[in-house]
Amino acid sequence: MKNILAFFLIIQCLFVLGQKNIKMYHERNGDSIAYYVDNLEIYPVSLVFKGQPEVNNMKKPELFKTTQVIPANTTKMRVAYFVVNDKQKSWGVKKMPGFFYYMGDITLKTYDTNYAYDLPFRKGKAIWIHQGYNGKFSHQNENSLDFIMPEGTEILASREGLIIDVVQNNNQGCPTRNCAPYGNYISILHPDGTIAQYYHLQQNGTQVKVGDSVAKGQLIALSGNTGWSSGPHLHFVTYLPSATGDKNRVTIKTLFKTGYGDKIEYLEEGKSYARTY
Repeated sequence: MKNILAFFLIIQCLFVLGQKNIKMYHERNGDSIAYYVDNLEIYPVSLVFKGQPEVNNMKKPELFKTTQVIPANTTKMRVAYFVVNDKQKSWGVKKMPGFFYYMGDITLKTYDTNYAYDLPFRKGKAIWIHQGYNGKFSHQNENSLDFIMPEGTEILASREGLIIDVVQNNNQGCPTRNCAPYGNYISILHPDGTIAQYYHLQQNGTQVKVGDSVAKGQLIALSGNTGWSSGPHLHFVTYLPSATGDKNRVTIKTLFKTGYGDKIEYLEEGKSYARTY
């Protein structure tokens, strides 16, 4: 009997995940149907499906995973595969489940907890930590740090990695949450899969672009006062990508080299830290 796909493949035969560099599509080969994802971004992307596929007269030779990580610069990665049961009956994919997508690998559980970050400013400076981990102003339940520094201060990469996001067009800031969308920032993907963000940068003050690989200690931006900010400072945060955490992330504490670089410690609110290395 002629196989009948009818309307079964009309639904979701192509997904565009918010940007043209990530898409999901299907291919039929004889009595099988496979779904693939292309991720042409420079960072991994995690897909979280809302359920299992609905099929008619088809079986799944392999387990369909509701969470799948698509590596960077990947084409035609198979995410689902179906084979007909009875060729004498109509068959097809009724519906592929909807999904959410996230920047980074949300399955990542382990990372380099002993990595020693450099302070994000030049040798010879001493900078005050105005707000530390779980601070009362805007760091509630968040492991992030605020370095007080004048606008235009050179910001150095605390760790090597890949620039995956840059925003630098904003020129607005205020001490209320209303200004949060106006913060300029840089995001760096580290070799262990964690991501660091450097916030409140000066308008047009970034010295790097998306796709650049940066070395530890490299100049990446100038500090500013954009976004949700009560005064000029650098907001620094490192996190694991997450599907369930606040802002789709789980923030983590990071160790820093201080003084001459011979001391490694967690930075604390209300203290000043000098860099002489």
